[in-house]
Amino acid sequence: MRSIFFACLLSIFSLQTKAEVTSIELFRTINERLSYMEDVALFKVKNHLPIEDIQRENDVIDKAKVFASEQGFDSGIVKDFFRAQISVAKAIQYRYRADLLSQPSFRQPRDLQKEVRPALIRLGNQIIEQMAAYCKNHGEFQKTQFTEFNEAIIVKYVTETDKQLLFRALLKVKQ
Repeated sequence: MRSIFFACLLSIFSLQTKAEVTSIELFRTINERLSYMEDVALFKVKNHLPIEDIQRENDVIDKAKVFASEQGFDSGIVKDFFRAQISVAKAIQYRYRADLLSQPSFRQPRDLQKEVRPALIRLGNQIIEQMAAYCKNHGEFQKTQFTEFNEAIIVKYVTETDKQLLFRALLKVKQ
């Protein structure tokens, strides 16, 4: 009986903890998702694939819109954020790919289908869940949070302009 009580308590606290998302946690999840882009680029280079894949981008956005609607968001707002995120992801891939011309990499990328895409899907959903939890508890994102966002996004090939694009899209996210 005691173990059932503690299991119930643990599940209540874990749900409460999940709902108490800070902006920095969300920003770090965005950074983590972007951190996979070098592997994506390297995989594409080694397999002679183009960086831009419009059909794949549309699939990602369509799935994000559905999941966002389930979380109580206007799908158009989340669509804009994911478009910005995809633009930054492609910029990272192009920049890294350009560096590979003069500094080839001999490491093997993580497998795109088996490892990277599942992680990107998981992180994309986590971003939406964290946005929803944050908006529920704190309301809208504020311009004053850019410094915190700027410090959290540390992926090598992300520029200040990229960060501003992402942050402007994040400012539009409301429930």
